[in-house]
This record gives sequence, structure tokens and C-alpha cells, in this order.
Amino acid sequence: MKLRLHDTPAECAAATPRLRHTPGLHIQDQSRPYPDRGGELVRVYLTVHLNPAPARGRGATDDRT
Repeated sequence: MKLRLHDTPAECAAATPRLRHTPGLHIQDQSRPYPDRGGELVRVYLTVHLNPAPARGRGATDDRT
């Protein structure tokens, strides 16, 4: 899936390492900062994969619909 970070360059730079350390979230690719139209904000796109949740024990079922 694609995630978009939209904020100041400093905030996007600070958020990316935090997302990299989020359990279950694997960042596959990161774009360069794209300037926002007419402002100081930027957009950074992340391509991420969610790691499957660990089984909750014997007989665990899948809650996805």
C-alpha cells in the first residue's frame, strides 16, 4: 500500500524513522520529498507492506472479512 506523509520537511524526516520502527510495518520504498503547491510543505510517499499478525494461539481464526 502507499502512505503519504504531508508536512514540513523536518516533520516528514522525523516521522519516517518512527514508521520504520513500527512493529508489523515494513517500508519497501520511500520517495524523495515533493514540494507542495505554493507552500513550505512537502509530500513523501512510502510503499509499505503489513506483516501478518502472529497467530493468537491454538485454534486462532482469521478476523479479516
